[in-house]
Amino acid sequence: MDDLVDTFGPEGPQGKILIVEDSQFFMHVLKRRVGQDLGFEVIAAETMAEAEAAIEAHGSELFLCLIDLILPDAPNGEIVDLMTGHKLPTVVFTGAFSEDLREQVLSHNVIDYVTKDSPASLEYLVSMVRRLCMNARLKAIVVDDSKTARAYIRDLLLLYRFQVLEATNGEEALDLLKEHPDARLVVTDYYMPKVDGFELTKRIRKTHTRGQLAVIGVSTGGSAPLSARFIKYGANDFINKPFLREEFFCRIAQNMDNLDYINALSRAAQLDPLTGLHNRRFLFEAAGKSLAATLRAGGRPAVAVVDLDNFKVINDTHGHDVGDQVLVALADVLRETIKRKSDIVARFGGEEFNIFTPDLHPDLAFTFFDGIRAAVEANRVDIPDVGPIQVTCSIGVTVQPDEDLRIMIQRADVLLYRAKEAGRNRVAVDSPVGSERITNPTNDPASPMTAAGEV
Repeated sequence: MDDLVDTFGPEGPQGKILIVEDSQFFMHVLKRRVGQDLGFEVIAAETMAEAEAAIEAHGSELFLCLIDLILPDAPNGEIVDLMTGHKLPTVVFTGAFSEDLREQVLSHNVIDYVTKDSPASLEYLVSMVRRLCMNARLKAIVVDDSKTARAYIRDLLLLYRFQVLEATNGEEALDLLKEHPDARLVVTDYYMPKVDGFELTKRIRKTHTRGQLAVIGVSTGGSAPLSARFIKYGANDFINKPFLREEFFCRIAQNMDNLDYINALSRAAQLDPLTGLHNRRFLFEAAGKSLAATLRAGGRPAVAVVDLDNFKVINDTHGHDVGDQVLVALADVLRETIKRKSDIVARFGGEEFNIFTPDLHPDLAFTFFDGIRAAVEANRVDIPDVGPIQVTCSIGVTVQPDEDLRIMIQRADVLLYRAKEAGRNRVAVDSPVGSERITNPTNDPASPMTAAGEV
């Protein structure tokens, strides 16, 4: 289920899918692939009459309809008219195929037409459902000075479930992109007044990489050199007008899949696979940039090293699987306790974690990080077949700024060992002038700080 969360977000797929199919075998396969594998709620119907009843009961909740073309009570494709009459997004699948039938089906403004002739067709259908669900969360910008051409591409993208924005030229498109920097797709004509497709693509690439935003150029009678120039200026793809609708959708889907793949690789390179926190590589890249910006702005950065106490004992006593669960629990506490988006929490390695705060007043460092220590202590980790495990952590914190993040981490690491030597379950914090303090959790909660050596 974790991959579905990554694909569709924590709320999962939105809406329900109506499957109209009289073959028990194919219905079973589709319900498993679309329902269980993708996480959709599936409404099943074997006849056109059952489909009508399902639409009556669930019409406003239907995200997509997957329909067989030939049904016992609708042998001539009447089911297509039913779906399009209710303006429901529809994909047709059938065992029969001919060019005339294809033209007839696609003239009804359905999304696609898929034949049931091989396992590859089923995989194509399932991938299409996944793609349409993901498209519903994506913004696309259509750029064309021709109202008719722009409307045609807009309607196709709406059919493919995108959130669509329109621009009549490159200047308008750039303004839209400033308002909607999270747009993932731009489909642009070449010949336009003010800013043409080439110039628009070049300007887009100043702010959005090929892996962040797909740009697809389109043009009537486009030559091979025109296509090559679009790609050289930064476009991901080029399509000649007029184009088949299926080709257009396949190109769009392929480019969106590539963006998703690049994003997944980027996330994998930046995240710790066990805890889901950022990893050491991300810490040095992101916190290093943030540190430089903070120092330029006169901010007060702080770096902390968090280490679980007696973690080796947990591994030796209960095994590494339990140790991993404890690490995940600690990561969850850090994630829940540290709310500011500007703060960076990363797993540095083993049972050691790092926290970077770009602007934290030194007088607040004790309170802030001792709150984290207390939250870890209060969180008992319940392990199946083992029971609750009490864990604590020690934290070393430096508020002495330095241009080199590694130096700040080294200082925090030295302070971590001060906290360990003082008895663990403590926070050792220096000051801008170099003096040190260590929290003592056994002291009066109203005054949780003591000078070093007084713990």
